[in-house]
Amino acid sequence: MVKRCQVCGANNRDDAGFCSACGASFAVTPTVTPAVKPVPSVRVVSPISPAGAPIRVPPPGMCHYHSNLPAVYICNRCGRPICRDCAKMYGDLVLCPQCYLMVAPLSYVGPVTAVPAPPPPAPLFAPAPPVGVAPAFGPPPAAYPPARSTWGFLLSLVAGIMILLNAAALLSAGFYAWWVGIFPWIPYFGAFPPFILLAIGVILGVIVLLGSVLMILGYGTIGAVVVFPAAVITLLFGGGFIVGFVLGIVGGILGMLGR
Repeated sequence: MVKRCQVCGANNRDDAGFCSACGASFAVTPTVTPAVKPVPSVRVVSPISPAGAPIRVPPPGMCHYHSNLPAVYICNRCGRPICRDCAKMYGDLVLCPQCYLMVAPLSYVGPVTAVPAPPPPAPLFAPAPPVGVAPAFGPPPAAYPPARSTWGFLLSLVAGIMILLNAAALLSAGFYAWWVGIFPWIPYFGAFPPFILLAIGVILGVIVLLGSVLMILGYGTIGAVVVFPAAVITLLFGGGFIVGFVLGIVGGILGMLGR
Protein backbone atom coordinates (compact mmCIF):
# COMPACT_ATOMS: atom_id res chain seq x y z
CA MET A 1 0.00 0.00 0.00
CA VAL A 2 1.30 3.44 -0.86
CA LYS A 3 1.40 6.06 1.86
CA ARG A 4 0.56 9.59 0.50
CA CYS A 5 2.13 12.63 2.11
CA GLN A 6 -0.53 15.11 3.27
CA VAL A 7 1.89 18.06 2.94
CA CYS A 8 3.36 17.76 -0.56
CA GLY A 9 1.25 14.89 -1.96
CA ALA A 10 4.24 12.64 -2.81
CA ASN A 11 3.81 8.83 -2.73
CA ASN A 12 5.92 6.90 -0.18
CA ARG A 13 6.21 3.32 1.04
CA ASP A 14 3.80 2.17 3.77
CA ASP A 15 6.59 1.56 6.22
CA ALA A 16 8.15 5.05 5.73
CA GLY A 17 8.17 7.25 8.83
CA PHE A 18 8.99 10.46 6.93
CA CYS A 19 8.21 11.71 3.45
CA SER A 20 11.00 11.18 0.98
CA ALA A 21 10.15 14.45 -0.85
CA CYS A 22 9.59 17.06 1.86
CA GLY A 23 10.66 15.23 5.03
CA ALA A 24 7.32 15.59 6.81
CA SER A 25 6.67 13.06 9.61
CA PHE A 26 3.85 10.61 9.16
CA ALA A 27 3.49 10.13 12.94
CA VAL A 28 2.01 13.61 13.58
CA THR A 29 -0.70 14.91 11.35
CA PRO A 30 0.58 18.26 10.05
CA THR A 31 -1.54 21.31 10.26
CA VAL A 32 -2.04 22.80 6.83
CA THR A 33 -2.54 26.58 6.81
CA PRO A 34 -5.24 27.47 4.31
CA ALA A 35 -4.27 29.95 1.60
CA VAL A 36 -5.53 33.50 2.20
CA LYS A 37 -7.03 35.11 -0.83
CA PRO A 38 -6.42 38.86 -1.16
CA VAL A 39 -9.34 41.18 -1.23
CA PRO A 40 -10.11 41.95 -4.90
CA SER A 41 -10.49 45.70 -4.27
CA VAL A 42 -7.03 46.03 -2.65
CA ARG A 43 -3.92 45.90 -4.82
CA VAL A 44 -0.98 44.40 -2.96
CA VAL A 45 2.36 45.78 -4.16
CA SER A 46 5.69 44.54 -2.90
CA PRO A 47 7.92 47.19 -1.30
CA ILE A 48 10.14 48.94 -3.84
CA SER A 49 13.86 49.15 -3.13
CA PRO A 50 16.91 49.82 -5.32
CA ALA A 51 18.58 46.81 -6.90
CA GLY A 52 20.93 45.15 -4.47
CA ALA A 53 19.92 47.38 -1.53
CA PRO A 54 18.79 45.69 1.69
CA ILE A 55 15.09 45.88 2.50
CA ARG A 56 14.49 48.02 5.54
CA VAL A 57 12.46 46.16 8.15
CA PRO A 58 11.18 48.50 10.88
CA PRO A 59 10.42 47.35 14.41
CA PRO A 60 6.88 46.11 14.96
CA GLY A 61 4.43 48.97 15.26
CA MET A 62 6.94 51.63 14.09
CA CYS A 63 7.07 53.75 10.90
CA HIS A 64 8.92 52.29 7.93
CA TYR A 65 10.69 55.62 7.28
CA HIS A 66 11.06 56.82 10.90
CA SER A 67 11.97 53.94 13.19
CA ASN A 68 11.50 56.15 16.25
CA LEU A 69 7.89 57.16 15.43
CA PRO A 70 4.86 54.88 15.93
CA ALA A 71 2.96 53.78 12.84
CA VAL A 72 -0.52 55.25 12.57
CA TYR A 73 -1.49 54.31 8.98
CA ILE A 74 -0.86 51.50 6.52
CA CYS A 75 -0.02 52.48 2.93
CA ASN A 76 -2.93 51.34 0.75
CA ARG A 77 -0.53 50.60 -2.12
CA CYS A 78 2.48 48.78 -0.69
CA GLY A 79 1.29 47.91 2.84
CA ARG A 80 4.10 49.68 4.69
CA PRO A 81 3.38 51.04 8.16
CA ILE A 82 3.80 54.79 8.20
CA CYS A 83 3.58 57.54 10.78
CA ARG A 84 1.36 60.58 10.68
CA ASP A 85 4.11 62.73 9.10
CA CYS A 86 4.66 60.29 6.22
CA ALA A 87 0.98 59.83 5.35
CA LYS A 88 0.02 61.39 1.99
CA MET A 89 -3.65 61.66 1.08
CA TYR A 90 -4.48 60.68 -2.52
CA GLY A 91 -8.22 60.84 -2.90
CA ASP A 92 -9.64 58.30 -0.45
CA LEU A 93 -6.30 56.46 -0.12
CA VAL A 94 -3.44 56.89 2.32
CA LEU A 95 -0.06 56.45 0.65
CA CYS A 96 3.53 56.48 1.83
CA PRO A 97 5.88 59.17 0.37
CA GLN A 98 7.44 56.77 -2.18
CA CYS A 99 4.12 55.49 -3.53
CA TYR A 100 2.68 59.00 -3.56
CA LEU A 101 5.49 60.23 -5.84
CA MET A 102 4.86 57.31 -8.22
CA VAL A 103 1.10 57.65 -8.61
CA ALA A 104 0.35 61.35 -7.94
CA PRO A 105 0.19 63.65 -10.98
CA LEU A 106 2.38 66.76 -11.15
CA SER A 107 -0.50 69.02 -10.19
CA TYR A 108 -0.68 67.30 -6.80
CA VAL A 109 3.05 67.29 -6.04
CA GLY A 110 3.69 71.05 -5.77
CA PRO A 111 1.65 73.82 -4.23
CA VAL A 112 -1.28 75.13 -6.19
CA THR A 113 -0.63 78.58 -7.66
CA ALA A 114 -3.45 81.01 -7.12
CA VAL A 115 -4.84 82.52 -10.32
CA PRO A 116 -5.41 86.29 -9.95
CA ALA A 117 -8.99 87.40 -10.33
CA PRO A 118 -9.78 89.38 -13.50
CA PRO A 119 -10.17 93.14 -13.05
CA PRO A 120 -13.72 94.44 -12.76
CA PRO A 121 -15.24 95.74 -15.99
CA ALA A 122 -15.04 99.47 -16.59
CA PRO A 123 -18.32 101.38 -16.22
CA LEU A 124 -20.04 102.45 -19.41
CA PHE A 125 -20.45 106.00 -18.16
CA ALA A 126 -17.94 107.78 -15.93
CA PRO A 127 -19.46 109.25 -12.74
CA ALA A 128 -19.99 112.97 -12.73
CA PRO A 129 -17.29 114.94 -10.88
CA PRO A 130 -18.27 116.69 -7.64
CA VAL A 131 -19.56 120.20 -7.79
CA GLY A 132 -16.73 122.72 -7.89
CA VAL A 133 -14.12 120.18 -9.05
CA ALA A 134 -12.91 120.36 -12.63
CA PRO A 135 -12.99 116.97 -14.45
CA ALA A 136 -9.59 115.44 -15.04
CA PHE A 137 -8.94 114.40 -18.62
CA GLY A 138 -5.35 113.30 -18.12
CA PRO A 139 -2.17 115.33 -18.42
CA PRO A 140 -2.20 118.32 -20.77
CA PRO A 141 -0.76 117.68 -24.23
CA ALA A 142 2.88 118.46 -24.73
CA ALA A 143 3.55 121.91 -26.18
CA TYR A 144 5.51 121.53 -29.40
CA PRO A 145 7.64 124.43 -30.60
CA PRO A 146 6.31 126.18 -33.71
CA ALA A 147 7.71 125.00 -37.03
CA ARG A 148 10.19 127.44 -38.47
CA SER A 149 10.12 128.39 -42.15
CA THR A 150 13.81 128.61 -42.98
CA TRP A 151 13.59 129.03 -46.76
CA GLY A 152 10.69 131.44 -46.48
CA PHE A 153 12.75 133.51 -44.03
CA LEU A 154 15.81 133.61 -46.30
CA LEU A 155 13.92 134.54 -49.47
CA SER A 156 11.82 137.18 -47.68
CA LEU A 157 14.93 138.63 -46.06
CA VAL A 158 16.65 139.02 -49.44
CA ALA A 159 13.42 140.50 -50.88
CA GLY A 160 13.28 143.15 -48.12
CA ILE A 161 16.91 144.13 -48.72
CA MET A 162 16.34 144.41 -52.46
CA ILE A 163 13.26 146.64 -51.87
CA LEU A 164 15.26 148.98 -49.64
CA LEU A 165 18.04 149.18 -52.24
CA ASN A 166 15.51 149.86 -55.01
CA ALA A 167 13.97 152.73 -53.04
CA ALA A 168 17.42 154.25 -52.39
CA ALA A 169 18.42 153.91 -56.07
CA LEU A 170 15.50 156.11 -57.11
CA LEU A 171 17.41 159.11 -55.72
CA SER A 172 19.84 158.73 -58.65
CA ALA A 173 18.76 160.84 -61.66
CA GLY A 174 20.18 158.39 -64.19
CA PHE A 175 18.56 155.38 -62.58
CA TYR A 176 15.31 157.32 -62.19
CA ALA A 177 15.19 158.21 -65.88
CA TRP A 178 16.01 154.63 -66.89
CA TRP A 179 13.50 153.16 -64.45
CA VAL A 180 10.70 155.46 -65.71
CA GLY A 181 11.05 153.82 -69.11
CA ILE A 182 10.23 150.46 -67.54
CA PHE A 183 7.57 151.66 -65.08
CA PRO A 184 5.87 154.67 -66.74
CA TRP A 185 3.55 155.38 -63.76
CA ILE A 186 6.44 156.43 -61.49
CA PRO A 187 6.29 160.17 -62.52
CA TYR A 188 2.69 160.37 -61.28
CA PHE A 189 4.05 160.36 -57.69
CA GLY A 190 5.90 163.64 -58.29
CA ALA A 191 8.94 165.11 -60.04
CA PHE A 192 12.46 164.05 -59.31
CA PRO A 193 13.62 163.44 -56.61
CA PRO A 194 10.69 161.07 -55.68
CA PHE A 195 10.72 161.35 -51.87
CA ILE A 196 7.25 159.81 -51.67
CA LEU A 197 8.44 156.63 -53.42
CA LEU A 198 11.50 156.60 -51.21
CA ALA A 199 9.34 156.68 -48.08
CA ILE A 200 7.00 154.02 -49.45
CA GLY A 201 9.96 151.81 -50.40
CA VAL A 202 11.55 152.09 -46.96
CA ILE A 203 8.28 151.27 -45.21
CA LEU A 204 7.58 148.27 -47.47
CA GLY A 205 11.14 146.99 -47.13
CA VAL A 206 10.91 147.12 -43.33
CA ILE A 207 7.53 145.34 -43.45
CA VAL A 208 8.97 142.50 -45.58
CA LEU A 209 11.91 142.16 -43.18
CA LEU A 210 9.51 141.91 -40.21
CA GLY A 211 7.53 139.23 -42.06
CA SER A 212 10.71 137.22 -42.59
CA VAL A 213 11.48 137.44 -38.84
CA LEU A 214 8.00 136.08 -38.06
CA MET A 215 8.68 133.12 -40.33
CA ILE A 216 11.89 132.16 -38.58
CA LEU A 217 10.13 132.44 -35.20
CA GLY A 218 7.56 129.84 -36.27
CA TYR A 219 4.69 132.09 -37.35
CA GLY A 220 4.89 131.24 -41.03
CA THR A 221 1.26 132.01 -41.88
CA ILE A 222 1.33 135.46 -40.25
CA GLY A 223 4.66 136.23 -41.89
CA ALA A 224 3.28 135.21 -45.29
CA VAL A 225 0.26 137.49 -44.81
CA VAL A 226 2.64 140.37 -44.07
CA VAL A 227 5.07 139.66 -46.95
CA PHE A 228 2.53 139.03 -49.73
CA PRO A 229 0.82 142.46 -49.95
CA ALA A 230 4.05 144.35 -49.30
CA ALA A 231 5.77 142.53 -52.20
CA VAL A 232 2.87 143.32 -54.54
CA ILE A 233 2.79 147.01 -53.60
CA THR A 234 6.50 147.33 -54.40
CA LEU A 235 5.60 147.14 -58.10
CA LEU A 236 4.69 150.84 -57.81
CA PHE A 237 8.38 151.81 -57.86
CA GLY A 238 10.08 148.79 -59.38
CA GLY A 239 9.38 145.82 -57.10
CA GLY A 240 12.88 145.74 -55.63
CA PHE A 241 14.46 145.44 -59.07
CA ILE A 242 11.72 142.87 -59.88
CA VAL A 243 13.83 140.36 -57.95
CA GLY A 244 12.47 141.55 -54.60
CA PHE A 245 8.90 141.18 -55.84
CA VAL A 246 9.47 137.59 -57.05
CA LEU A 247 11.40 136.55 -53.93
CA GLY A 248 8.72 138.10 -51.70
CA ILE A 249 5.96 136.08 -53.41
CA VAL A 250 7.94 132.81 -53.29
CA GLY A 251 9.05 133.44 -49.68
CA GLY A 252 5.46 134.10 -48.63
CA ILE A 253 4.34 130.80 -50.17
CA LEU A 254 7.11 128.89 -48.42
CA GLY A 255 6.31 130.64 -45.14
CA MET A 256 2.67 129.59 -45.39
CA LEU A 257 3.75 125.99 -46.08
CA GLY A 258 6.24 126.04 -43.20
CA ARG A 259 9.20 125.37 -45.46
